[in-house]
Amino acid sequence: MPKTSNSTRSATMATRFDDYIREVEEKAKAGSPDAAARWDAFNVHYAMARELRALRKQHKLTQKQLAAASGINQGEISRIERGQTNPTATTLAALLAPLGARLGIVPRKKRDLAHA
Repeated sequence: MPKTSNSTRSATMATRFDDYIREVEEKAKAGSPDAAARWDAFNVHYAMARELRALRKQHKLTQKQLAAASGINQGEISRIERGQTNPTATTLAALLAPLGARLGIVPRKKRDLAHA
């Protein structure tokens, strides 16, 4: 079996995951209004997690460094970035401050947040 690099594996996994997400999205939007609402909630939740992670990486910080700068436990940061927990506004504000960002209310966009 030929060896593949981590970046090749990651790209393949990302493509498969993106395809899976698109399929789930299509089914949810074709279903009941309740299914579409659940999809929207899922979409927003994971978009926030991805945006936080991207902002941290943009600032070239590790989770441990962000933990030290924000006062939020590294394990909690990990769970937030993986979408495994719903952080409070206070926690998000603490994480965003060292990244030069703040919480705010943004009008909904027509584009899909899951693929932002």
